Amino acid sequence: MAAPARSPYSYEEIDTDTLPPPQRVALWEEPGWLPMQADPTDEDARQRFRIQLHRLTGPAARFADLTATPMKLSRTKRHYHRDGLDMVSLTLVLDNGIEHQFGADRSSTVVQPGQILVKDFTETAAAWWPACTHRGLNLHLSRPTVDAAMGNRSWYIHGTVLSPDGLSPMLQAQTQVLAEIMPHLSATAHAAALEATVALATTVLRVEFGSRLEDEENGPGLFAAAQTFIDRHLCSSHLNPELTARQLGCSRAHLYRVFATHGVTVADYVRDARLRRAHTLLAGAGHNSERIGDIAFRCGFDDPVHFARLFRRRFGITPREVRAGKDPHSREDGRGSLTPQHPQPSR
Repeated sequence: MAAPARSPYSYEEIDTDTLPPPQRVALWEEPGWLPMQADPTDEDARQRFRIQLHRLTGPAARFADLTATPMKLSRTKRHYHRDGLDMVSLTLVLDNGIEHQFGADRSSTVVQPGQILVKDFTETAAAWWPACTHRGLNLHLSRPTVDAAMGNRSWYIHGTVLSPDGLSPMLQAQTQVLAEIMPHLSATAHAAALEATVALATTVLRVEFGSRLEDEENGPGLFAAAQTFIDRHLCSSHLNPELTARQLGCSRAHLYRVFATHGVTVADYVRDARLRRAHTLLAGAGHNSERIGDIAFRCGFDDPVHFARLFRRRFGITPREVRAGKDPHSREDGRGSLTPQHPQPSR
């Protein structure tokens, strides 16, 4: 009997505190753990050396949530010739500003929290934080993935800090949600979440370097961005297709076309996302004291009776029954939708 095929997606967690002290620095000197060489900045930093890594890997990309004590990360042409890592990284800096240098003759620049930095792992780069623990979210895209999105322009993006306008805030939000929920996702959900994040990232890169947002190739990324925006604003009574399109920078008609390619209207998706969020809150132990009507209102429903009717149509069970623990089916995590959903159409 043939063995089952292994998934091309994998998830792992690594913490140097599980190792004896002499091995903690040595681990990261081996090829494959980090794309950049990790060096403590002084003896005190060497004694306190710690790296925590949560990493999701797929065929075309990998996503890494990295937390590290004070150190310097560096990468040279020698590293590239040794490991052959031909990827482009988009790093969202969290917590504290990080100083970077690109190339031997480039002056240093500080990337601030909330900014997304683009690095090319075939080029020379260094980053250091000598005083504070640093956390960053890193999306590493394979060269074929980036070339398919940008063509020859991919060779000119090393050291770029993405604009805070357009879709970059949606990419920032998407990576933060992915970092939060990926330890709890199934293998199938890992694949869908990573693919959606890659689609959004490649669209951000295209638009950053001259592509029109409404070009057909940006449809998957725009759909992922719209999902992220909608999921972040479910409780707003002002959430509608016009607001969503305006925030994403496209026309309402184009947004309708993007959703239509996934077999759903914008209104259907918004309603379904609100219902899924309400289901998650009702099923959670931390909201038992909150009235069902208040949860409905918090999820964007002004009429409790209408909410109960929609809820039962969607899940086949009443909100009160979910609260009582009578729902036999587990539902998707309501903290953020990183994967395409297929809501039921309006009736």
